[in-house]
Amino acid sequence: MKKHNIIFLSLVASLLMMSCDDFLTQPPELQQTTALTLSTYDGLLAAAVGTYSIMYDDFWYARDFVVMADLLGGNSKISPITSGRFMEEYLWTNTPTNTANLWTDAYDVIARCNNIINELENFSEVGVTETQLNALEGEVKFTRALAYFDMARLYCPPYAAGASNIYGLPIVLVTENGKPARNTLGETYDQIVSDLEFAVEHMSDAPLHEGTDLKGWGSRDAAVALLARVSLYMERWQDAADYATEIIESEDYRLYTPAEYTTWDSGGVWGTDAAPEIIFEIFGNEGNSAHPNWDQITYIMSPRGYGDIGASKDVINLFETGDVRANLFTNTADFPDDFWSLKYPGKGGNLRIDNIPVLRLSEMYLIRAEAVLNGASSTTTAADDLNTLRTARNASALTNPGLNDVYQERRRELCFEGHELFDLKRTQRDLVRVDYDGAVNQNIPASDYRWAIPIPIDELDANPNMVQNPGYSSAN
Repeated sequence: MKKHNIIFLSLVASLLMMSCDDFLTQPPELQQTTALTLSTYDGLLAAAVGTYSIMYDDFWYARDFVVMADLLGGNSKISPITSGRFMEEYLWTNTPTNTANLWTDAYDVIARCNNIINELENFSEVGVTETQLNALEGEVKFTRALAYFDMARLYCPPYAAGASNIYGLPIVLVTENGKPARNTLGETYDQIVSDLEFAVEHMSDAPLHEGTDLKGWGSRDAAVALLARVSLYMERWQDAADYATEIIESEDYRLYTPAEYTTWDSGGVWGTDAAPEIIFEIFGNEGNSAHPNWDQITYIMSPRGYGDIGASKDVINLFETGDVRANLFTNTADFPDDFWSLKYPGKGGNLRIDNIPVLRLSEMYLIRAEAVLNGASSTTTAADDLNTLRTARNASALTNPGLNDVYQERRRELCFEGHELFDLKRTQRDLVRVDYDGAVNQNIPASDYRWAIPIPIDELDANPNMVQNPGYSSAN
């Protein structure tokens, strides 16, 4: 079988505009070359829309990336009504032939971003200002940074293992056929930070596009919030605290009240401009060319759908009586002792569509609390931040909290949003699972090579310069 380099499929450029009319806006269909499309400012704006649509693919935010992080991290388990999906992830038995397909989607997005960024270098059009062009470049650099960051979290060792580690990602800034080698982990994160810093400098809070969900577009706030998270992963504690503080002290967001939080199980609070905690989310739409149909996250996490992915009692047991977050679980008459998360109820009850939260205000409080406990300066204490959040969730206050309290609060607050695997990994803690039904690999030590998911075999076959992550056989 003929192999293709996943990073640089020759179709990427020609397909760039074919996915630009199906996201948050509905511009006229364009049947023209990429070069012609990118020759006007309106064409570049339309191309930027196409950088978002692929994120709703089932390999990325619409299912796999989010599901895997909680399943591998112990928040989720295979439910008793399983159809067999995600068993390898649950057992930690992924191989290069059966691994996450985020690699393909993310490099698709990166290729689209590169085309726009490179076109903007010498672009000019009467009536279009430099400020507008810089804001557009900032938007696609935010998207590119998110793609690289998500891949780095999944396929690479934790940053704390060493920035000079060779096992980063191939950093590609021009879309062309090639066989790139892997950059170091430090170089990978430096590129992510560089893109986000440009976005923060040149973007505004007003999106460049219209649409039904303005929080489905990148913005300056989204770039600041993502920098807070990236800084946390890099253990740049003061930067993490400062970026988080900027979002917390803005007047654009507030924590959900206890009553608002529980509406998730009756229609959800994602997906409207009024959702006060959302900074950035992936907009779910059945008209999206990447729409996963019945493979959407809601369908696989609901007992009314496939229901493969249940909630582990390890996370359920973390909630005290009265904490409204404990209400976001359901069981069935057939399986009264098994539970499923209600964080993805489906828009209007439609299990085929949901908006997927990527950045929320509550995470900013958690980031700042962790940063402060690691030495960052702040006018607030870790207890202040944790208890602000816990009060909003109707949970009791903590006294003299430590890092473990932050880790547990992150697990309570962000469960089923794609964090736990990466939180364990970046802090180099062991995975310990009590509620576990697998035959092997119940607990995984922090030293295990499998914290970095294997690079897909197709990429290895097509690119002789690609190096597999340690511990995996390239022949698998």
